[in-house]
Amino acid sequence: MKKTFIQYVSLLAFCVAAIVLYTSCEKEIDINIDAPKNALVVEGHIENGLPPYVLLTKNSAFFGNIDINDIASYFVSGAKITVTTDNDSVQLQEYSSAFLELLPDSVVLALADQFGLDIQSVDDFPPIIIYTVPFDETDFVGVIGKSYDLRIEIDDKIITSTTTLPEPVFFDSLWIKPPANPALADSFFQFRGQLKDPIAPGNYYRYFTQADGGPWLLSGQTVFDDGFFNGKDFQIFIPKGRPIGSFGGDIDFETDGLWTTQDTVCTVKLSMIDKAHYEFWRTLEANRSSQGNPFGSVVYVKSNVKGALGIWGGYSSITGSYNRFP
Repeated sequence: MKKTFIQYVSLLAFCVAAIVLYTSCEKEIDINIDAPKNALVVEGHIENGLPPYVLLTKNSAFFGNIDINDIASYFVSGAKITVTTDNDSVQLQEYSSAFLELLPDSVVLALADQFGLDIQSVDDFPPIIIYTVPFDETDFVGVIGKSYDLRIEIDDKIITSTTTLPEPVFFDSLWIKPPANPALADSFFQFRGQLKDPIAPGNYYRYFTQADGGPWLLSGQTVFDDGFFNGKDFQIFIPKGRPIGSFGGDIDFETDGLWTTQDTVCTVKLSMIDKAHYEFWRTLEANRSSQGNPFGSVVYVKSNVKGALGIWGGYSSITGSYNRFP
């Protein structure tokens, strides 16, 4: 329905009145936010070919100060954590951060990004606690097509969750092209891929990128679904992940996601995830992008964990690379 001239005038008058009221009235408002109730936070994942891992921490106040030297106090020790699939199960063992040297760098990246750390080596990590399979049960790894149940027993609490490893999908082809702005062509380029989405609806993706064998990096938005391209072939821009610890800092939006001409081998890991896993990362990334924006809306992070906050998520991943100088 088209607005009449009177409606437009009324709307304009309302906007002017609101501006006058806003600029002429100032009042200092103190907002007292109650301390959050004590809760546990789970971050656990299992990927095809890799063992499961779980981080168990305490929550903290939104406006609280976290000292990097006190991070160890947030980790929870002494939990009994079991992962079960079909008729097979494993009780995870508790390890200190020294164990990180034996983990895949994608796990180390996830930890570094969680704490906003710009780490150069595992030695830069503060003391933490991580739960994963014992050394003598390294054959318990993620298998595509299976579901995995998580059970955590700590004090008088029981925490549960379930995740799946869907059938993976990967790009049919990968290539590079100049950036949209010709003035940037001497220093940057785009990395792109051709993807065929499965016919069945409800496919959810998350991706990681890597340059020249470095760490896996994340961009500002790492998940997408097939809501607009179900069952179709489509081209996608594959942004280069941001440096570890850069989230929340100043971003050059003109070059954000572009790869540099110093990057020789461009690698992407494309992971299929289930809907609950997707919703966690979608809402978490939306929440992070809206922080500091006075006009942004509140986004609540969705959890698939019962009895706690956080995520227990499965990844079905395939990795591929494009070598600019084969």
